[in-house]
Amino acid sequence: MSKTVLLCSPVYFDIEYEINPWMDKDNQVKQDVARQQWLQLNGIYGRMGWQVEHIDPVEGLPDMVFTANGGLVIAGKVALPTFRAPDRQPETAHFRQWFEQRGYTEFLQPKYDFEGEGDALVWNDIIFVGYPWRSDKPVHAELAEFFGKKVVSLQLADARFYHLDTCLTIVDDQTIALWPKAFTKEALKAVHNTVPNVIEASDEDALAYGLNASSDGKNIVLSDRAMGLIKTYQERGMSVHPIPISEFQKSGGGVKCLTLELR
Repeated sequence: MSKTVLLCSPVYFDIEYEINPWMDKDNQVKQDVARQQWLQLNGIYGRMGWQVEHIDPVEGLPDMVFTANGGLVIAGKVALPTFRAPDRQPETAHFRQWFEQRGYTEFLQPKYDFEGEGDALVWNDIIFVGYPWRSDKPVHAELAEFFGKKVVSLQLADARFYHLDTCLTIVDDQTIALWPKAFTKEALKAVHNTVPNVIEASDEDALAYGLNASSDGKNIVLSDRAMGLIKTYQERGMSVHPIPISEFQKSGGGVKCLTLELR
């Protein structure tokens, strides 16, 4: 299944502030390595037959590279981000402008904190939405009303996995993968009650950001250090594309963080 995704070049990507447990201004990004890793991701999507759109990077907004936080797009409707961290709040206007220039007209600007696909993952006709680290639980009702979809709320339990997309992967229409320790017992139960097949990742694969992945059901792109998940997906007959994400993980990001799906 071909997808259309939005990426942003890491021209200005750096660690200029610390807003999650991974970020450390003393552990700076190697710009040339980050560029190579991003170009590799961009190229893989193209070879998989996905259409890749680009938004221009903006100086002073280093985290715009993580386009997944730039919105949630379903059937041409866009829920824009309401960023919790003041450092990231200016990004919203740039994402909105990009969508408007391409003819999108239906927008939700949530009253409550919401960080786009970072915390909202679409599985079939359901939206899994994470909280509380970067998105507020009351935003879930806003999303349900705006998109007319069922929302399943998932409480996250480990601050290192501060966005839902860092600890849960939509693999295909029957399967998701997750790291159980990132969720409360109630959240895990909600997933198991909803999804037929749940792959549980090891601690090692979770910490390698192996769950921050992009899949179309046949192809999956993920961290090259998530050896257990790579093997699992290969055994399922998927075409697996492992790539290095070391520079982006310094900022708490990976494959999925760098990718916004345009439905």
